[in-house]
Amino acid sequence: MRCFLPPIPDYAPGTYDLYHVKLRLVSAPKSQLEITSDFEKYMEPIIETASRNAGTELKVPVDHLIIPVFEIQIAHIQDKFPDIEVLPSEFAIPALSQLSIRYALYAYREFISTLYFQYCPGPRCF
Repeated sequence: MRCFLPPIPDYAPGTYDLYHVKLRLVSAPKSQLEITSDFEKYMEPIIETASRNAGTELKVPVDHLIIPVFEIQIAHIQDKFPDIEVLPSEFAIPALSQLSIRYALYAYREFISTLYFQYCPGPRCF
């Protein structure tokens, strides 16, 4: 049994493919994020791919940032971060996970290696 923190349900082995995942996109207010590097530039190919998959342009409000997350984490994100909007599933992107299941989009090495962000739900980041 694969055990996850609530509200994510536990999955019996073989019922969820943790190596071939779907990346979902969420929209977070920039005012609640601490962003380093040119995160938006590195997200451009991901947003373009998501738009192409959905067959419609993904419009990003100027005061928000798009962040990729594992599909399996959606319930947890909705439960813990009410200010984050989960974008429709048609914007999902199939991806391969690493064995550790910590990062997806292994092909975007530059994106992963130069990326750092921290979600700040209140006025201070820890």
